[in-house]
Amino acid sequence: MKAEAEFFFESDDLNLISEIYQSLLPEAGDPISDRSVITLKLDENRLVLNIQSDDVISLRSALNTWLRLIQTAFDVSVSSS
Repeated sequence: MKAEAEFFFESDDLNLISEIYQSLLPEAGDPISDRSVITLKLDENRLVLNIQSDDVISLRSALNTWLRLIQTAFDVSVSSS
């Protein structure tokens, strides 16, 4: 892999982080592209998103997709509380 990015999303609300993780986990198992590998982990009170890509273009594409998915899951979880 030539390009990598890792993001940490933290919250004091463990239920919120867990809900977001559970809602996105099926997406992590279904790759969008053969050029990127997505890893999603739950680490205590934070969600860890790691993206490894063959090139910067595929990294940017995967980042756009996953950051939007996480934002949407967060918005849905917060609005339903």
